[in-house]
Amino acid sequence: MTTTNTPPPTALLNLRVLELASLIPGPYCGKLLASLGAQVIKAEPPAGGDPARRRGPFPDDIPHPERSGLYLYLNTGKQSVTLNPHDPAGRDLLHRLVASVDLVVHDYTPANAAAVGLDAGSLLSANPDVIVTAVTPFGSSGPYADYRAGHLAAFHAGGEGWLLPNGLALDTFPDRPPIVAGGNMGDYQASLAAAVGAVAAVYHRLGAGGRRRGQLVDASAQEAQLSVGYMPIQRHESEGITETRFSRYFRVGGVLPASDGYVELLTLEPRQFEGLLALMGNPDWASAEMFSDPATHGPELNRRMREWFAQHTREWLYAEGQAHGVPIAPYYTPAEVFHSPQQRERGFYAEIDHPETGPLEYAGAPFSLDATPTTTGRAPLLGEHNAAVYGGLLDLPAAELAALARAGVI
Repeated sequence: MTTTNTPPPTALLNLRVLELASLIPGPYCGKLLASLGAQVIKAEPPAGGDPARRRGPFPDDIPHPERSGLYLYLNTGKQSVTLNPHDPAGRDLLHRLVASVDLVVHDYTPANAAAVGLDAGSLLSANPDVIVTAVTPFGSSGPYADYRAGHLAAFHAGGEGWLLPNGLALDTFPDRPPIVAGGNMGDYQASLAAAVGAVAAVYHRLGAGGRRRGQLVDASAQEAQLSVGYMPIQRHESEGITETRFSRYFRVGGVLPASDGYVELLTLEPRQFEGLLALMGNPDWASAEMFSDPATHGPELNRRMREWFAQHTREWLYAEGQAHGVPIAPYYTPAEVFHSPQQRERGFYAEIDHPETGPLEYAGAPFSLDATPTTTGRAPLLGEHNAAVYGGLLDLPAAELAALARAGVI
């Protein structure tokens, strides 16, 4: 009996993707496709590459275009070519690449896309079967389509910022202006939406037969945020109520100190508050009736609870909260999450070697497939795959590549 060590196939085996995007929304979409086995060719500006290369964190806080933690994380498993689509020769090269791929991911607004030949019409003319995935702040149509916006503007355009801060921050700083969610959460939500749309278009293409196979996947960062934070909009539509941070969030509980960190307490129902009273030994300074009027009693209850919670550890509060039917969850530090036995047993982190940083551990894909496992390769150096892609895929001779490089096209 003969055995082989051939790895199982990946979900998107033989799918070739061209990515022209920077920072987070487009690149994280491309990263997810790469983790599913797609060959993702990232086209970066010859002068400096993706701006993410200039964003930290950097090892030892020393900036270096090949050592940006943001770039390394968002571009695992990709190939890098350099390309200037603003140059006519670059646009010609772009369309030759498009003719050789299955899917294009870009983050250009409609006017900017048309200026460099990235509009859906031009790309579908170059390859009628290509799937064009555009992930932009406000989508590729409508009066805001050509507005420039980063995470701050797109997130607040979704309305969620109006409801922040909440919890302890709301109780302590009730007059604080709206804030944005940390960690560029809105950008990652836009990426996920774009990736879902792209995979759906790939599925359609597989069964399209003689029908049209290529199409535009139009992802809006604003609408991705609206989709996950829709309940206040629904309440406005159905009840005519515009929620605020005060109407949406109870002012009893929230973020509370523990003896070894912080926990989150979320008492949304009277029975949960009654369980909390039992957990605290039914103190004389609190009653179930006070929960029904958090605007009046919330500040005093929270002050007392902060004193009581601070005497106990996070894990004790979590376990006892569960036993009493009270939603209490500990806050974990990044170091605690990194060393968590849950993620370690599941193999969520993967060690990847890189010529500039050496081996580092990276977060893996946010899903696993047992028949078609995900993959995680290292992020590329700037222009590392020019010869392999332009010379191999497009069959350009070395002399022509050198001339294009001298001209600043690649």
